[in-house]
Amino acid sequence: MNQFDPQIQGLLEGAVTSVEVIDPQPFVGGSGNHVIDPTKEFTLKVEWEVFGQLAPLWLAALAGDWDASVYAESLGGGNEVRLGTQLVPTANTLPCTVNTAQVNCTKFAAEITVPPTTLDEHTPGTDLSGIYKLVAAVFLNSNLAGIPGYDLIGFSEGPIIQAENPV
Repeated sequence: MNQFDPQIQGLLEGAVTSVEVIDPQPFVGGSGNHVIDPTKEFTLKVEWEVFGQLAPLWLAALAGDWDASVYAESLGGGNEVRLGTQLVPTANTLPCTVNTAQVNCTKFAAEITVPPTTLDEHTPGTDLSGIYKLVAAVFLNSNLAGIPGYDLIGFSEGPIIQAENPV
């Protein structure tokens, strides 16, 4: 599920376009794995795009830092945790890759490193499932620009990962 607010068709729209788990030891020929070793750090890459007639004006007026955060929700027993946050300046733009046909499309990206032992692994005979649904949130606070009420926020649900020590 992907949500972005506000969505003013043609004027200001957005989407979280990717939430990727970057495994430090991917399979041969692959970029990652959804079974992570909880004793090692891993990286999450979040990408989002903002577009529409008002996008440049809106982003220029807010001119602050996006707060890109990823949360893990345990499915079954386990902790609910904020895996990490990265601040991304509105000036750090990239060429769009998903909404390329949209007017004034601007892309942003964050890489969040998750420290070792942040997630509980599956433990047989207990309620700890070791399975987590990831949720990414990207937030641009309008209060930083002195004009409250013009916040931008996007959410993306997924992927689902499992924490499992390979030994």
